[in-house]
This record gives sequence, C-alpha cells and structure tokens, in this order.
Amino acid sequence: MRDFDGSNSARHGQVVILGGSAEARDLALRLGGRSRLWLPARDRVTGQGASDLEALAELAQSADALVLAPHPCDVASLQLGSRVAAQAGVHSLTLARPSWHPTSRDHWISLRSARDAAARIPAGARVLVTLGRQTLPELRALRHAYLFVRQLTDHYDPFPLRYGRYLHGAAPFSVTQEIALMRRYRIDAVLTRNAGGPGGWPKVAAARALGLPVYMVARPRNAAGPMASSVDGALNWLETQLWLDD
Repeated sequence: MRDFDGSNSARHGQVVILGGSAEARDLALRLGGRSRLWLPARDRVTGQGASDLEALAELAQSADALVLAPHPCDVASLQLGSRVAAQAGVHSLTLARPSWHPTSRDHWISLRSARDAAARIPAGARVLVTLGRQTLPELRALRHAYLFVRQLTDHYDPFPLRYGRYLHGAAPFSVTQEIALMRRYRIDAVLTRNAGGPGGWPKVAAARALGLPVYMVARPRNAAGPMASSVDGALNWLETQLWLDD
C-alpha cells in the first residue's frame, strides 16, 4: 500500500465520520488523528436541527471524505450526511453493518414502519418494544396492547402511550437475561427494528428460544453511492480514495 503523505490533498487526508454506530467508533479509533467523529446529541438519535447541519457542514468543508455511519435505522442522519457531502463536494461512503436474517426457527412479521405494528399486533398482547423513545409517537394507534418500552438511560418522563410502561436497563444484555425478562413480564411478542450486529441480537435469540413472534421493522433503504458493510471495507475504500496508510 502506498503511504499517505498528504501530497494529493491540501487537507492531509482528514476524514469526518458521522457517528451513532459501534462501527463509527471503531473506524475513528483505527484512523486516529486522521478523523473527526461527529455525533448528534443523545436525545436526537434520528432528528437533526439547523445547528447540527451547520456544525457538520463546517467539519465537512475541511475534510477530504465523509463517512456516514449512524445507526443503520437512522434514516434522518443518513439523509443529512448525504446532503452535507453533496454541498461540500467531498467523497462520501455509507458504512452500515449487515441486516439480520431469520432462520426456520424464527417467527418474524416484517413491518415497513413502526406505524404498521398497530394493524399486526393482536389485542391484549404484552409486547417488549426496543425501538427507542423517539419512535413512540408512531405507536399511538397501538392502543390494544400493553407495551414494555426498553430505555437504556434513566429518566422520569411520564409514559406517553395509553397502556404500558418503561423498562430501564443497561446494555449489553445476554440471551439468558433477555429470556428471564420476557418470562418475568410475560411477554407475548417483541417489537424491534433490524439493526443488525451482535449488540441487539440477544432479544431476538431469546424470542426464538421462547417461540415468540418478532415484529421486525425493516431497515430503511440504503442511500445511493458507495457502501461498506464493515470497518475494514471502509478503510479499503478510504485507501482507494485518499491513499491512507492504515
């Protein structure tokens, strides 16, 4: 591999990473001083304001490449990153880990969006929901089920839906822990999104072990342009674009 010495760039091969995923953090660690990791505020996982747009655009103006690596289901951040890359005229890459795929032992009901859950989940079901607090407005029509909504941060906000409660806990969770939780709260079904990766998989594996249905919200379609499914793939792309020596 050719060493990157900055001769092909006035900006010394700087890479801005729009984060939100484990892969974004890993890529930033691998790149070290060559990268700047930009993260949206914790309570705005999928929504971006004008100030966020301006801050990311300013970073992109001083970079040679922008890697879009938010949570794979965070379509708003993907759209934001694509817009900023086009405006700044920099190379851009979307880094998204592979989706999960069901086996013959799984009982998945595919949903295009969280809103579709109301028409598919039966009345009286006790549902473990792991979609994130920002998605709860999309579940307002789901008034015929009791929702146990997982929260990874402590707060005292009132529960916004008709029937249900928050379940607070700190990740990571093991399959054994997820099975115990589902038995404790007599869970009938799981409502989640196809995030991919190992972090969220234990709840899906627990549902499989207990024979429970999983209402799986599909991942949004990938943005147009170059794609990588791993940190190594992103580094290979950056090597090609910027002659980085990893």
